[in-house]
Amino acid sequence: MSGLFLDTRAGRLALYLNGDLQFDRDDEELYHQPLALVPLALVSRRAAGRKLRVLVLGGGDGLALREILKCPGVDEAHLVDHDAAVLDLARSRLADLNRGALSDARVRVHVGDARDFLSGARGFDAIVCDLTFPRDLAGAAVFTVDFFRSVRRALTPRGVIAVNAVSPELTPEAFGCIAVTLATAGLASVPYAFVLPSFVTEGYGRWGFLFASPEPITDQELDEIQFPAAARVTSADLRAGLELPHSALDRMKLSPNVRDELLYYVANGTPIAWTEPFQRHRFAATNERRESSDLIGSPGPRLTAAQAFAAWLREPAGRRSLAELLACLPLARRGQTRELVLEWSTNADSLLRGVDLRLFVDRLLERAGSLPAAWRRELSELAARVKSGIPSMRELLEGAWRVFAVFLLVLLVANLTFPDNAYAKHTGSSGSGPQLAFSDPAPSSAPFRYHVGGGPRFGYYVYDSGGREYRAQPFMFADPARGPRPLISLLALSPDLRLLETGMVSYAVPIPAYEFVVQPDRLGVLNLAGREVLALHPGPSLPGQTTQLLATQAPLLDRALADHQRWLDWTRWARGFGPGQEASSELTQLERIRAALGSARTTWMSAPAAPRLGEDRQRSMIFPGVVFDQSRQELVVIHADGTERAHSLTPPAMLTEEDRFLFWVLYYRVTSLRDARFRTVVDRWRDAYGAHLAGSG
Repeated sequence: MSGLFLDTRAGRLALYLNGDLQFDRDDEELYHQPLALVPLALVSRRAAGRKLRVLVLGGGDGLALREILKCPGVDEAHLVDHDAAVLDLARSRLADLNRGALSDARVRVHVGDARDFLSGARGFDAIVCDLTFPRDLAGAAVFTVDFFRSVRRALTPRGVIAVNAVSPELTPEAFGCIAVTLATAGLASVPYAFVLPSFVTEGYGRWGFLFASPEPITDQELDEIQFPAAARVTSADLRAGLELPHSALDRMKLSPNVRDELLYYVANGTPIAWTEPFQRHRFAATNERRESSDLIGSPGPRLTAAQAFAAWLREPAGRRSLAELLACLPLARRGQTRELVLEWSTNADSLLRGVDLRLFVDRLLERAGSLPAAWRRELSELAARVKSGIPSMRELLEGAWRVFAVFLLVLLVANLTFPDNAYAKHTGSSGSGPQLAFSDPAPSSAPFRYHVGGGPRFGYYVYDSGGREYRAQPFMFADPARGPRPLISLLALSPDLRLLETGMVSYAVPIPAYEFVVQPDRLGVLNLAGREVLALHPGPSLPGQTTQLLATQAPLLDRALADHQRWLDWTRWARGFGPGQEASSELTQLERIRAALGSARTTWMSAPAAPRLGEDRQRSMIFPGVVFDQSRQELVVIHADGTERAHSLTPPAMLTEEDRFLFWVLYYRVTSLRDARFRTVVDRWRDAYGAHLAGSG
């Protein structure tokens, strides 16, 4: 849950989120009116006479939504915010301020990640991105090229988006980075800057939005915008805000935010003088159609762990929190490490109470010759301070955060250098030596964990997205061009389903002498030479389960890859050590999994489904494509095309491949599933045919 604070002291109403001001009632209209009304005014002209669909990403306080609902023509509005606590606040204590916007009949509220919602969103006339300031990796992730490409796909061809950006005055490089990111995603934008008194008081400087569209917004369109008479923002205010200092343009020609370049520009902003001459700026959409993988090959400047620490130390004390500190670290096992660090910080006062502070500072100063000058200066100031009396615990703890931050950085370096230490690593039961176990779980979704397995070519284990391990099984496939060849399992979709390196999905049930390939319209039964001997109906549930698992794995895998790449980028100096090399090999393996997953999803999206099976209460499915007819006391094989063939439980006069397969299905039922109904049948068949049941393979 986010760190929410609603300040109601002395009649004030202001919302803070993790120490950052979100709005102040006294001037919030100066923020929310242009953010919402400008895109609505533009699309109202572009889609004259048509009902409008609007999407708000973030903005859980409902204030941007309030302005949207005032606009005539809005027929449907969706609001997506991941923070249920903010939404609860909007429905209760902020309901008067947002005029009950979340309860409007035209509104649909979604609790979740904006990226997940955008994956299936289409046909919106206007999208308002009222997202929080990008202070960490999670914040930067909703300002990337991929994110804005998904926003563009959700737009109509002439739709308009508004983006809450950063300060073009204090961090012009970061503002330009967002504009260039929009351009790279195919969205032409115009910047808008304005003074929000409450933001200026907090030290945020002049603030900025970006208005963008696949079809460039013209000056004429902007000049014709008329705000409602009751609005606090006027058309003259808009025209003035569209003009930025001429000197700002050169500072904004930067790299797009592919992964987390934006954090570098946020942390290394150089303020500009807001002086004449002023002019309107434009950022044209890039015509190049490059994939993100191409962009990653030539990224812009990246924020290192040391720079992140420096930015954290420069923050005002109110925002120098444990959560912000942990965001500086490229942590593996983040949930576990957060608990450990939190325990340390909670007990910091106990540690300080047991220290002879005067003696401690004197001894430090004796050995301070090799320390940086700034550190010696701070120690001297502390020494002077303690001579007049021991500081309060609060004062000591505020200063201790700086020491604590340096301590964590040293700890990170030490643990990367010495692989025998368990911090940020995982020693699994398979293979040998330490193994990195990357995950950065969010409260709303399960993490994707993947361990690099040891052993021979097939490895000993494969893993599912939660890090649970399953013994790997070699799979033989008869390639028409290359003959029989082994395939490697890359990922366990479930205890029974494996993703193979080619994108095929195997059904890994332990039935001797056979292997199985799951497809939307069939279950292929292969012998141990990799040749298909039967094509069965996959049953009513197996295709649906496979489709769902493939879809679920894709976003988890993308996030795991982003976490791995983040680790390697921030600790690139440690790639020569064992953990760094292991992380590189794990990243390569995850990229193989993603390629196979993409191939599998393409197959499953384009292939026809199997014919539906009729219902019969006398029949029970004992294996996909094999049912037991209780009334007739016989087995029925249902082929992929829906045709059926009945088999007696009595051993047949002549053993066919289909009979042999049925025996092993029954054997599996008896031995693995403890299905006693078929024990006598298995014994009779074994007595009748013995070794012949194994087949030729």
